[in-house]
Parts: sequence; C-alpha cells; structure tokens
Amino acid sequence: MSQESESEKTAEDWFNEGVALGRIQKNEESIKAYGKAVELDPSHFKAWYNMGLRYGKIPQNLKAADCFKKALEIQGEDPMVHYCLAVVSNLSGQVEQAVKHYEEAVRINPNFAKAYSNLAMVHYSIKKGKPTISNLIKAKKLFEEQGDAQMASTAADLLKECYAEFKLNPADFNGNGS
Repeated sequence: MSQESESEKTAEDWFNEGVALGRIQKNEESIKAYGKAVELDPSHFKAWYNMGLRYGKIPQNLKAADCFKKALEIQGEDPMVHYCLAVVSNLSGQVEQAVKHYEEAVRINPNFAKAYSNLAMVHYSIKKGKPTISNLIKAKKLFEEQGDAQMASTAADLLKECYAEFKLNPADFNGNGS
C-alpha cells in the first residue's frame, strides 16, 4: 500500500490530518494541514473553524479571529464560532467586538450559559453593572437547568459581589435576581 502523495490529497484528507495533528497538540503542523484544506476548498467551514482554534492555542489571536471570520462568512449562524470570535476579540482588547459576538452567540443559542457568563465578565471589565448582573442571572439559571452546579455556584457568588459593587439589588431585575 503506497502513501498518498501530497498533490493527491483532497481538502477532506488535509482536514482529517489537521484534526489528527491537533489531537496530539501539534498545533503548527495542524494549522498547515488546515491551510492546505482551505486552499483546496475555501468554503471548508470546519477547516476554518479548527484552524482558528489552533491559532488560539499557540496563541495568535489575530490570526484566530481571521479564521473565525472566514468561518462566519460560510456559516454565519454558528453560535460556537461567534463565541470563539468573542473570546479572541476580548483577549485582543476588542471589547465591542467581544460583546457583539457573545450577543450573537446567545441570540442563536439562547441556552448558551457560558456565553452569558463571559458576556457578563466583559461588561464587568468595563464596569457596566446592569448588563453584568443581567447576564450573570441568565447564566446562573442556565447552569442550574443544565446541571452544572459548580458554575451555578460561581455565578451566584459573583452575583452577590456585583450587587454590592454596583450598589444594585435583586429587586432591580424584576424579581429574577437570585
């Protein structure tokens, strides 16, 4: 059995190679394989997305963001791509972009507890009390519903701290401020 030459590989072959290399934390090699996949098939959504994840691991957040943006051009209603783009935007100091993409992630998937939690933390970083607390309330409720007791407990603790810091109380949030 002969090994496939590089010129005979399809976009899917390169994508699968990128996945295998990523699993063993060979991020640069994985990125190269994904790059060859999108060179052969520029509309390969998963290759763009996974390449963004790998760039985020090394960390090259601007390159990761570029990959996530390409993935969104192909499949704009994917909550995980918006979430990942929000994470790298926040890490790059692009707070408005982070907020925009977290909001898109929760619009597409209203049960995305971690996106609400991260959105709360972005609002907290710019000292916006009401959006911080409002998103923490949603995150806590969803974490509870999804059985993630540790994250629900963390959200509850953060809520107490935020109520005190921002001089707000649960009654300011239509009785949903637990």
